[in-house]
Amino acid sequence: MRKITTVLLMILMLLTAAAAESALTLDAPDTVIRPGKAVTISFDAPQAGTAEILLKDMQGQTLSVVVENFAAAQGYNSLWWNGTYQGASAPQGEHQLVVFLNGESVSAPVTVGEHAPYLTGITLSSDTATPAAPVTVDFYASTPGILTVGLLMGEDHLEMVTVPVVEGQQSYVWQTDLYTQLGIADGSASLTLMLTDSEDYNSNEEHIALTLSGFTAAAPEETAVPEETVIPEATEEHAAEPTEEPVEEVVEEILFDAEGEIIEDEEIPEEAAPEATGEPVEEPAGETVFTPAYGSPYQKDEPLNYWNMPLDITDEAAVWEVLMQPMTILYSSKDKAERTQVILRAEPSDDSEGVGVVTRMNQGVHVLETLDNGWSLIEAYSSSFKSSEVKRWNLLVQGYVKTKELKVVEPQQEYGFVVDKLTQRLYMFKEGKLFTTLMVSTGLVNGIDPIQPFNETRSGEYLLTSPVGDFASGNMTCAMALRFNSGDLLHEVPYIRNADGTKNYGYNEPKLGYKASHGCIRVQRRKTPEGVNMSWIWNNRIRNTKLLIWEDWQGRQMEIPADDFPLYYNPDGGEYYHSSAFCYMAPKRTFEPFAYGQLEEEGFAKLKRCTYCAPVFRRADIEERNAEYAPGGDHNAVLTDQQQKQYEKEAKEAAKKNK
Repeated sequence: MRKITTVLLMILMLLTAAAAESALTLDAPDTVIRPGKAVTISFDAPQAGTAEILLKDMQGQTLSVVVENFAAAQGYNSLWWNGTYQGASAPQGEHQLVVFLNGESVSAPVTVGEHAPYLTGITLSSDTATPAAPVTVDFYASTPGILTVGLLMGEDHLEMVTVPVVEGQQSYVWQTDLYTQLGIADGSASLTLMLTDSEDYNSNEEHIALTLSGFTAAAPEETAVPEETVIPEATEEHAAEPTEEPVEEVVEEILFDAEGEIIEDEEIPEEAAPEATGEPVEEPAGETVFTPAYGSPYQKDEPLNYWNMPLDITDEAAVWEVLMQPMTILYSSKDKAERTQVILRAEPSDDSEGVGVVTRMNQGVHVLETLDNGWSLIEAYSSSFKSSEVKRWNLLVQGYVKTKELKVVEPQQEYGFVVDKLTQRLYMFKEGKLFTTLMVSTGLVNGIDPIQPFNETRSGEYLLTSPVGDFASGNMTCAMALRFNSGDLLHEVPYIRNADGTKNYGYNEPKLGYKASHGCIRVQRRKTPEGVNMSWIWNNRIRNTKLLIWEDWQGRQMEIPADDFPLYYNPDGGEYYHSSAFCYMAPKRTFEPFAYGQLEEEGFAKLKRCTYCAPVFRRADIEERNAEYAPGGDHNAVLTDQQQKQYEKEAKEAAKKNK
């Protein structure tokens, strides 16, 4: 009888899986669609056929055609839509996309916003620029924002400038003295203009032909060597994600064990869920030691792990030990489980309120206590995204989950990464030592309406699992993406396509070293002295590489290097300072040393920070960031304000429900 039951159960599971595979599914953009800028729409088709996609309101009335007579292949399909049809923009509001195929239909909610920013009526006072004759650019800006002006020669964007602009017709005087200093050559070029609005959304890049005359043709010693862009190899995942903003599905707990079998009341092995004291943490006397679990109401007498490690990148032995340690995750054998989440409960009950969410498969959790009733108390940074049921933006929370869902996994043992949100650096460790340092940009919570608290990159302990490849975010392309937390990805600094098809990194590379993304981690494309960049990480990726993300707690401070800390430069007219005598900015030159204490002295004060070898910041820059993170302050007031508003909203809803 038991065998018959088992066979029937297996048949039922196979039929369920087959039914799931045959369904028509739609992956709509989770970001706001701005007419005038293309977004990716993708769907999975059980069979080939001719598809139609419409934009409808919530009552089912058609608002716009997305595509007609689309030749859909069996399996994955994707297309671009710029929010318009026959020149008419889709109306703003909360709507739905609907796919019709072979008598089936599927829908998904979308938000259509205002038209994307644009520049028109662009004219130059002269089509020739000389060192003595600036050029005036007249243009119409559709919205207030930031105008970025650059010079394109061949495939290289030279130094750019940014200026605030208002809505309407206006002028900008393009000064040529900066380019004279760069030593550009005479010849044909293009002046480039791009408008960025208050929501960090870019217009198309406009190119205006320009002739350069009377400039020196002498190339500077430190001209950056163009690097080939590595095309990502084919992956098992779709090659395009709809947005850099996270997309996830909040699900109820799934009753599978670590091997994928249906289970009833099994518990995780004892070593995966150590006991906790449950005692409140007392502030240590003297200097504060910041750890990932700083401020937690629980303390555990346990060996070194991610949660109790001091946030000190110079302690190589401790960092390496934590990078190589097993970690506990919330497991599921279901397909695409790493895009789903589990709700942490205030009490060990399915009916208890949610206090946070954790992403399955990728995100590590801290097991505080294992109860006899099948529940465990865990600790983690809440991975709340835009559509998460529980809105706890990156807060360190403690809550209950089903013990049988916990599983201990081993990370790969060759290398690991640490991303520090305070320093905006990625530190790569290999064979027990810090191997190289790269500049990154983590999530920026902006104060522009609509507020986006979900942009904050969630801290915690993660595994890099599935390779995603290239995906679109607005009109940017984010290449070589690796998933680490649902819709949060580790990827190359984004680029924008120029009108001639070349890649333009000039708008996002200057932001490396500062918060700038929508939650993902942007990594530099230029090689460090050790030859590492995002292309290297992509080409050498190993599944289950551990990634530690350190929280930028208020009160943490960046260390100012000692005056004798070595830096390097080119004494023959070099424009940059470097972290090493060798740098891929000028691979045929050996740079000369000088001391950090000399950086503000005459002859060194004009040097800019190299964008390849990630040298330290200047003293003034470090002091500015330390002031922002000073004890008692709030470096992320927007996030704090939005979390407080969320608390108030929940309190009102609870009071209304209890009436």
